[in-house]
Amino acid sequence: MVEENKTESVEEPTIKFADDGKEHKINEMPDNAKELMARWQEKKQVRDEFIVKANNDIDDLNTLLGSYETRMKNILEPKEEKKIEVQ
Repeated sequence: MVEENKTESVEEPTIKFADDGKEHKINEMPDNAKELMARWQEKKQVRDEFIVKANNDIDDLNTLLGSYETRMKNILEPKEEKKIEVQ
């Protein structure tokens, strides 16, 4: 059996500032730009996690508010129970 020599081309990470902008290879950037890139990635992760947590908190609060509304309605507008006469 003959095996093909498969070599995958691994693209270097790049950054560009617009969809049609110039691509900059991260490993070719000066050190101060690399430091800013690392800080940017960290802050982006923090922001993304904050958004996920905020959306989850909003969902939880909406559920809780709905529960409170149901409880208040049951207090203020109780359902009349059908009375069954026993003979």
